[in-house]
Amino acid sequence: MAPTNLLLLAAIAASPVANTAPGSVVQAMFDAFNRHDARGLGSLYAGDAILASSDFCGTRVGRAEVVRTYRALFQRFPDIHDEVRDMLVDGDRVAVRFVAKSGQGAGAVSLPIATFLHVKEGLIRSDESVFDTEGRPCEP
Repeated sequence: MAPTNLLLLAAIAASPVANTAPGSVVQAMFDAFNRHDARGLGSLYAGDAILASSDFCGTRVGRAEVVRTYRALFQRFPDIHDEVRDMLVDGDRVAVRFVAKSGQGAGAVSLPIATFLHVKEGLIRSDESVFDTEGRPCEP
């Protein structure tokens, strides 16, 4: 096998998602979330990814912020899991309607969320989640 082919195979094997199609990357994101794998989630995002949410005071940028965000969420809600209701893929854009559920930790949660993602070259470039905060103050 030519050295170029070996490098390509090594890069594919190291990829967190075997199929880098946007829908597959987003499904891998939900799978990692439901395993509470914050590092795995971080590996699905670009190094300069933008993360926005209705409860953030501002956007968060980069993998470290993705990992920090999800670790805090998993600590606050130890049994949180997402139930995907609908996923629409249009090129490199993905829209997902899901419900985040938890019965432990900071309180019972059943929160409908809509998330809009941009996936390019197998990595999430932006992730914006929209939901009713019920007037709670934003989180820095």
